[in-house]
Amino acid sequence: MNDFFLATNRSVLVNDIEVRQIQMKDFDTWATYAEVIKQFLKNKKHSDEVLTELFAAHGMQVISTIACVTDLDNEPLFKLAADEQAFKELLKNVLLVNQAYFKYEKPKRGAKENTQTASTWFDSFQFLVSMGHQHSEIMQMTYGAFDGYVKAASKMHRQGIVNSAVAARVAQSDKKGFEAFKKDMGSD
Repeated sequence: MNDFFLATNRSVLVNDIEVRQIQMKDFDTWATYAEVIKQFLKNKKHSDEVLTELFAAHGMQVISTIACVTDLDNEPLFKLAADEQAFKELLKNVLLVNQAYFKYEKPKRGAKENTQTASTWFDSFQFLVSMGHQHSEIMQMTYGAFDGYVKAASKMHRQGIVNSAVAARVAQSDKKGFEAFKKDMGSD
């Protein structure tokens, strides 16, 4: 799905069933079920065979994950599972609409998790708040939009650090040039 699909919280219709993106306010419930699916699908294509294996191994988690992003509860979903192709089509769309969560990103090379400084959800929320978002907005975001905003804000933050370092370096080496630069930056 593209960035605008994620940012506008769009959904798709599959055989008259609306498949929504997971919102941050429901993420704790979603992750309880969906994490098992994410780990099972790690480095696998979403082929019919793999989805059959997934449902056989983790049927309850699949049903519960789908229930989180549709208006169906467990009983109608179990009935739908009797039509294997229709159920797989629904599951594929749940995975596609929420691919921001299900896609596995390999850890960056050399990145080691330090348990004393490991980031929490509050760190991510605070980062977005410091970039101008409000808590209530963040909770209404889809996971895909949340992930995209965190990545964009992080990129902007890193660029700001680089710009500050360049300005400090220029200020040390060329005081006249830096004063002219500051004057140009201050004028409209």
